[in-house]
Amino acid sequence: MPETPVLENPQAPLKVPPYSLEAEQSVLGGLMLDNSAWDEIADRLSEKDFYRRDHRLIFRAIQTLAEQDQPIDVLTVMDWLKKHQLLEDAGGLSYLGLLAKNIPSAANIGAYADIVRERAVLRNLIQVGTAIVNCAFEPQGRDTKALLDEAEKRVFEIAEQTSRHRSSLKPIKDLMLKAVDRIDTLYHQDSPITGIPTGFDDLDEMTSGLQDSDLIIVAGRPSMGKTALALNIAENAAIKHKLPVVMFSMEMPGEQLAMRLLASLSHIDQHKMRTGKLDDEDWPRLTSASTLLSEATLFVDDTPALTPTELRARCRRLKREQGRLGLVIVDYLQLMQVHGNKESRAVEISEISRSLKALAKELEVPVMALSQLNRSLEQRPDKRPRMSDLRESGCLTGDTMIPVADHGLRVPLRDLIGQAGFRVWALDPSTMRLCPAEVSRAFRTGMKPVYRLRTRSGRCIKATANHPFLTVKGWKRLDALQPGEQVAVPRKIPSNPKSELSETELALLGHLGTLDDPKPLATSDIDWDAIQSIEYVGEEEVFDLTVPGLHN
Repeated sequence: MPETPVLENPQAPLKVPPYSLEAEQSVLGGLMLDNSAWDEIADRLSEKDFYRRDHRLIFRAIQTLAEQDQPIDVLTVMDWLKKHQLLEDAGGLSYLGLLAKNIPSAANIGAYADIVRERAVLRNLIQVGTAIVNCAFEPQGRDTKALLDEAEKRVFEIAEQTSRHRSSLKPIKDLMLKAVDRIDTLYHQDSPITGIPTGFDDLDEMTSGLQDSDLIIVAGRPSMGKTALALNIAENAAIKHKLPVVMFSMEMPGEQLAMRLLASLSHIDQHKMRTGKLDDEDWPRLTSASTLLSEATLFVDDTPALTPTELRARCRRLKREQGRLGLVIVDYLQLMQVHGNKESRAVEISEISRSLKALAKELEVPVMALSQLNRSLEQRPDKRPRMSDLRESGCLTGDTMIPVADHGLRVPLRDLIGQAGFRVWALDPSTMRLCPAEVSRAFRTGMKPVYRLRTRSGRCIKATANHPFLTVKGWKRLDALQPGEQVAVPRKIPSNPKSELSETELALLGHLGTLDDPKPLATSDIDWDAIQSIEYVGEEEVFDLTVPGLHN
């Protein structure tokens, strides 16, 4: 039988987490001696930075009194703790008096606070390290990619919290000197372009180039040339100006991006390259373009569904390797994801945007993020985009039946969450027929107000107010529809001709597909059904799909 493992030194004392009793006592005593000392440490420490519970309670009392602009001394702190029935837990009046008595002055309170904060960081590292070890032993179904992302995120959070506690106040004279140096450099340069040139003269004249630390959003409807524009800018920066450029392509594979770059540089039609039908005069141009690309410091990462943490780590590594970064391109914003449960997809997108802006400031590099516009602008006569159009399209409830093209069955939307690569039936605007379209992501968007739309034929669907539906006059949001108005419904599902939609299912044509002129429908796969009623149901959990080129 195998021997039972024995501890090498069972008498060894348990390790106590790092903390400084004297520093914690000195901070608390100093605050009760000198009220002005609070301003010295307010942005350095928080309650959780103290190791002992009694010290955390005393600091909570001091912090509350300071925020209420009340005097801070032994008696006021005691009174606050007594009112909240925490005095005994904090050591009583005798311990408060001891703290104030043993500290001669608050002159060095800043140094004491730094010691307390430093020990708190060490404890946080120990806690995170232990959690990472436990996750590695018990992954609970998570793959190594998710575990690594979680570990990196936790460590970065400690680093970010530490940097926030450092003073960010800078004398204006220091900033002024940097500004004057910058102006002098610009004065002596020949070009008016002060940032990264895009290669588009009119755009460069308006923007003076892409500036360091800026987050630039390039938004448009699907298939309007966002990726082509980004590739042209990347090509100009990497090849003409010899700058390191990285492009994160979460929709298009890297090989396809390389082919588009070759076509652009060689001036060869992409169709000829895709079919391999090149003329003899095309080969020298292709060879020359290949040489230019191979010598450029242009990097492509086509990992799907990157998180902000992953993207930031890869940019940091690349900057260390290359010495600097000239430009970061993200294609596109809505295909990024955030691990963990968020209250809504809109919150996720906001968090992703903030992370990209923080990345631009940290690495001092322009970050260009491509973004899809939703269909709201198609409902306006001028079609001029607004910032609100960057929001994602409307959502559907989990019991909405999705016709899956791969097997011909209709599946509740909630059962598709977390899946990708399956195909659904979507409307082809050129033929007005239903065609299979691949879903790259199915996700929850949180709890939202939901309305039930019922047609005269008995079909119904529950959706959010901003969910678009196809009408005779074009796309309209649900909250813009009226009873009696006609909306598009499918005649049949192509993969299963014998299976018509049931009377309780409404078409998803407002969810997937685009259409400029919905009138020539004689040979189409859709029909019209009049709205009987629209009523508010309440708040429900809702869901959405990402279909590249068609939706989100």
